[in-house]
Amino acid sequence: MAIGEKLWEGKAKTMGMAIKGADADGVKLEYTWIAQLKGTGKAAGVDGQVMFTGNTVISPTGGGGTVGTGLFTTMTGDMAVIKGTGYGKPEMGKGKGIGIWSFMTLSPKLQWMNTAVALTTQEGDAQWMEFDVVVWEWK
Repeated sequence: MAIGEKLWEGKAKTMGMAIKGADADGVKLEYTWIAQLKGTGKAAGVDGQVMFTGNTVISPTGGGGTVGTGLFTTMTGDMAVIKGTGYGKPEMGKGKGIGIWSFMTLSPKLQWMNTAVALTTQEGDAQWMEFDVVVWEWK
């Protein structure tokens, strides 16, 4: 397995969180974040915004898996749907996460995204209110 080129990087802010339940597995949360992303490499010039809503279960150790859906909208009005899964954990007073994204789009400009798989990394404050996002193509 090799990580390909960097596709996007940017800053994200969590817009809202809701507690959906709690049991022996942990606390179930739903959250939405928005990120402004700047394209690099194959995605150079494909700048835009991601709005992502995920569901996670935070275990008693503080880590948790996430499944969610997002919408990537470019500055030129093109759109792609993001399907993602990942895992986050607290580490030394900050939050760190990794994820896998796949995409769906009807935009001719973004057709290459339909066959792309991306690895994402997130790192920010311990409460996940503000964090950096980097998206790498998986080769």
